[in-house]
Amino acid sequence: MLVNVENLSPVKKKISFEIPSERVSKEIEKVYEEIKKTVSIKGFRKGKVPRAIIEKHYGERMEADALKNLINDTYFKALIENKIMPVSQPDFETDPLKTGEPFKYAATIETAPEIDLKEYKGVQVEKRILVADEKVVDARLVELQEGMAQLKVVEGPRPAVDGDFVSMDFKGFLDGVPFDRGEAQDYLLQLGSKNFIPGFEDQVIGMSPGDFREIKVTFPADYGNAELAGKDATFEVKLKEIKAKELPPLDDDFAKQFGSFEGLSELKARISEVYEKEEAQKIENELRDNIVKALIEKHDFEVPEAMVEKQLNVLIENMKSNLAGQNMSFEQLGTSEEKIREQSRSVAVNQVKGSLLLAAIAEKENITVEEAAIEEKIRDIAAQANKDFEVIFGIYQSNPYAKDTLVMQMREDKTIDFLLSQASVTEIEK
Repeated sequence: MLVNVENLSPVKKKISFEIPSERVSKEIEKVYEEIKKTVSIKGFRKGKVPRAIIEKHYGERMEADALKNLINDTYFKALIENKIMPVSQPDFETDPLKTGEPFKYAATIETAPEIDLKEYKGVQVEKRILVADEKVVDARLVELQEGMAQLKVVEGPRPAVDGDFVSMDFKGFLDGVPFDRGEAQDYLLQLGSKNFIPGFEDQVIGMSPGDFREIKVTFPADYGNAELAGKDATFEVKLKEIKAKELPPLDDDFAKQFGSFEGLSELKARISEVYEKEEAQKIENELRDNIVKALIEKHDFEVPEAMVEKQLNVLIENMKSNLAGQNMSFEQLGTSEEKIREQSRSVAVNQVKGSLLLAAIAEKENITVEEAAIEEKIRDIAAQANKDFEVIFGIYQSNPYAKDTLVMQMREDKTIDFLLSQASVTEIEK
């Protein structure tokens, strides 16, 4: 058998095969005999059907089975012998399969690039200094206050103003015809929230309870519903009620509602403690991201499209999951999965580059993850999920992909720890 490996790019190879005619004929004969043993054709006993009859009725199956066997027997052997590790599924090109003639086919695959590592020790990175920020504490107090606010019906006649919550009935029309899902009763909307069609809330301002108004708007060109996108619409609106937000006073009684706090000062201290812990973790994450970014800037190399697509799929699924938790979708945000993929592509490319660089450094520095560390990590995962360790451990043991992914993440973290221990870190204020 002749095998030729052609480098189409640093991450793409074409492997060409030529299988001798004797091997081809032998495989076709083998498949013919297998089919002959199992097929039943009226007028012939099983196992006694003539070759010509089988070829007439099962010719396509014979060719498919023989072709599959020949490729399986040669393709994977060639990968092993040439030490090729594909990161993509093969794209096969095949010639017709004929008895007595050599069979030629080719497989195009992507592989991880061979990275020429530049200097990765002593990398210069910046790290933010943690600074206590009283404004953040005050802002979080306001968030808690807003969360405890109550909506009170505005007494006395006055028009709606920016910030009010209004209860209304509305019905939407396109060219005088009501459109689907364009109608609601007792709809509660905060004016100024920009949660409705642009221009709608501004035209509700000034209305009083009992008022009717015809509101004209234009749906955004990129609106999630294609039937409405870019079109002019008219809404008939009746304002029924105006409510204003009533905030509780920020005092000791307010603080006691959030746990075993004696007063407002203790609540503020706890908020400050949580903020500083969160900010310290954020700074650490930024530092780790910065050193990977610095490595990417020092290394220019091509990445396999298959790895980028795989990472894009992970990003998209995570976004979908997060949105689903909020009962939202891409369409409700006025976008689409296709647009998000396009916007996220550069992020995916850099994430793939970072993983490849960290793997290359880990290999060179002989950075590994011990079984004891893996078990400890799984214990942490089980504790965080409030699950039994044996159950979670069993899941990882029975799912090699999940365990390999965990080990890869742990190895990357350990490699970043190594790089930071060798880096030149400058602390800065921001």
